[in-house]
Amino acid sequence: MSSESTDEHDRTVVRALRSLAPLTAPTGDERRSMRDRILLALDDEATTPSASDRPVRSRPSPSPRAGERPGDRRPAAKPGPSSPHSRATGRASRRAALSGVRGRFAVAAVAVLALVGSLAGMSLLLARDALPGDALYGVKRSAEAAALGLTFGDEPKALKHLEFAAARVSEIETMARRYPDPDDAPVGAYLTALTDFENDATAGSRQLIALATGTDGRLLGSLRDWSTQQASRLADVAPRLPAAARNREGASRALLDKITARAESLLARMDCFQITSGSYDDIGALPATSECARPPLAPTSGVPAPSVPAPTDNSVPATGPEVPSPPLPSAAPTQELPPVPVPGATVTVPAPTEAPTAPPSTETPQRPPLIELPPLLPGLPGLSLG
Repeated sequence: MSSESTDEHDRTVVRALRSLAPLTAPTGDERRSMRDRILLALDDEATTPSASDRPVRSRPSPSPRAGERPGDRRPAAKPGPSSPHSRATGRASRRAALSGVRGRFAVAAVAVLALVGSLAGMSLLLARDALPGDALYGVKRSAEAAALGLTFGDEPKALKHLEFAAARVSEIETMARRYPDPDDAPVGAYLTALTDFENDATAGSRQLIALATGTDGRLLGSLRDWSTQQASRLADVAPRLPAAARNREGASRALLDKITARAESLLARMDCFQITSGSYDDIGALPATSECARPPLAPTSGVPAPSVPAPTDNSVPATGPEVPSPPLPSAAPTQELPPVPVPGATVTVPAPTEAPTAPPSTETPQRPPLIELPPLLPGLPGLSLG
C-alpha cells in the first residue's frame, strides 16, 4: 500500500511538472542559443592541445582484487588527438563569424555615408531660397564659397563675385516684399545682406578693372552697365527699408556710383598712352591725370610707301673733240644719309649729289722733247725717242 501511494504521488508530481513546462521550458531561440554555445565550446576544446600532448603522470597500478588475476584487467583507453576535420571546422566557423561582423560594419558605414550625403543634398537644395537670418543661410553662403573656389581664371572669378553681389540685392528685394512694414523688418538681416553685397562688388570690380586695363577694355563697359543696373534696383527698394538699413543702402549706392565713374574714366583713356596712374584704392586702379598722349600709329598695309625721286643728271655734255680730263681725287666727299621715315609723317628724300667734274680744258697739250741716241754699231742709224 505504501508503494502504490508513492507511485501515485510521483505521477502527480510528473503531471504537475508537465503542466508547468510551457511556463518554465526554454523557448526555441533559447534552445538554439544554448546549442550554438555548446558547439562553439566543443570547437574551442577541439583546437586546444590534446591530453596526449601533455605530460602524463604515471599512476600506480591498482592491486588486483580478490580472485582476480593480474592479466585480467584491461588498460584504460587514452584520449586520442582531435581529428583534422574538427580543427578545420572550428577555424571556418571563426572566419565566418569575423566575416559576418565585417560585412555588417561595412553595410552600416555605407548606410551612414548615404544618410549624410542625402542630408547634405537636401540642405543645399533647401538653402537656395534662404534669406539672411534663416537657419540655412550659412549653408547657402558656404556653398557659394565652394563654388567660387572651384572657379578657375581671373575673369570667371570676377564675374562670379558680381553674380553673388546681384544675389544679395535679390535677397533684399525678397525681404522687402516679405516685411512690408519697415518697423517689423529685421534690421540685422538687411545689414548682413548689404555688407556681403559691398564685399562682393568691391572684389569683382577690382579684378575686372585689372583685367580690362591690360586688354582691350571691353570689360569696363560691362562693369559700368552692371553697376548702373544694381544702383537702380537699390534705389527702387530703398523706401521700403528700415531707417538703419536705409542709411547703409545709401553707402552701398555711393559705392556703385564710384564704380560707374571709375569704369567711365578708364574707358575714356583706353586710347591714351598712359591709362592708369599706378595707384589703387578699394575698387581698383586709378586713372591717370596727365594729358592723353596717343601712341604713334603703325603704318597699315594699304598705305603706299613714300616714293623716292630718280636722280637727275645736271652735267652738260661737252662739245667738240673729246679732251681727257685730269684724274679725280682719291678721297671723294661723303654723302649725307637720308633721315629715317617716321610712321605717319611725310618723308622728303634729297636728290643724290654728284662728284664735281673738272671744266673742259681748251689748251693744246705740249709734246714731249725728242731724245737722240747714237748708233750702237757703225753703219747703223741712230735712235730717236719721243
